[in-house]
Amino acid sequence: MPQRILVVEDDRFMRDAVDLILTQSGYHVTGVGSGEEALDVVSRIMPELVLLDIGLPGVRGLKVLSTLRQRGLVVPILMMTADASPTTVCDVMEMGGSGYVLKPFEPRELLDRVRSALTSTGIRRDLRSVRQG
Repeated sequence: MPQRILVVEDDRFMRDAVDLILTQSGYHVTGVGSGEEALDVVSRIMPELVLLDIGLPGVRGLKVLSTLRQRGLVVPILMMTADASPTTVCDVMEMGGSGYVLKPFEPRELLDRVRSALTSTGIRRDLRSVRQG
């Protein structure tokens, strides 16, 4: 069964490009165009990873990140941004982000970040089951 990824990006062209890259690599992608939609669908689709644009209109990406973590979502959340300033990176990490993808990006870079985030989550999940067992 393909791993599910939620892509939250208001730029339709960028969202479609990310969808194509990930779908061609075997992932099941659900794309939404706003933070409000993301907060609405996340519990229904139960993604294994969220790709979240920081610069969303309305409910901004960092607020969505914060809200998802407050709701107990423990899957990796990778932020997509054109702003790699130390302040932004620190904000992402302090709010529970798993990392970021700097826009514009190459398809290989996106796939490497996604695979790395999913792999590290799998390792943490395996360690928890060993400790509990």
